[in-house]
Amino acid sequence: MLSIAEAEGITHIVATPHYRPGRPHAGPQAIRSCLAQVKETASERGIGTALYAGNEVLFHSGMEEALDGGRILTMNGSPFVLVEFLPGDRFLYIRNALDGIMAMGYRPVLAHAERYGCMLADRKNAAELKSMGVRIQVNAGSVTGESGRKAGLFTARILKEGLADYIATDAHKSSGRTPAIRRCRELLHKKHGGDYAAALLYGNAGRDFGIG
Repeated sequence: MLSIAEAEGITHIVATPHYRPGRPHAGPQAIRSCLAQVKETASERGIGTALYAGNEVLFHSGMEEALDGGRILTMNGSPFVLVEFLPGDRFLYIRNALDGIMAMGYRPVLAHAERYGCMLADRKNAAELKSMGVRIQVNAGSVTGESGRKAGLFTARILKEGLADYIATDAHKSSGRTPAIRRCRELLHKKHGGDYAAALLYGNAGRDFGIG
């Protein structure tokens, strides 16, 4: 996966393994240990991609306490935490959950905003979250049209309106859901210009997460 990422022009990665209550998952110490091994192997193979630790957290009751207790990793130790919801969750639930995280002093990043039915039904919901201070992430595949028509239309609209903050690969493996970003980058440059593309692909993340 790192070889693919490097070939795609990716220089920095925040690894965000899933954290889902009630399911097996690695804790912070295990994630850091695993990441150290990956960095060592990558260095031996001449791969220069910089790696940082994080989590993609399915929102759940008690999440704020888990954050304060250090059982969940933020993005590279920053105040920003990557949060996902179930596709059918209602907007009020999502909004209140993110508001609660912010009240604890953290900055939520809504993962793959284009996957939630309530967001697709009314893009004004994205604007409301943005006005609250929530960061919004979308997947590269939704920019290139690989995630379906509805997700693609929603993503195109919020990009046009300047509501998105980050675009990420959401990669899971070396085939199928790979760390591919090149085609997305080319489309962003063509449709939105180099400055906005740079901010979405690495500038905003570099500033917010302290990487780069």
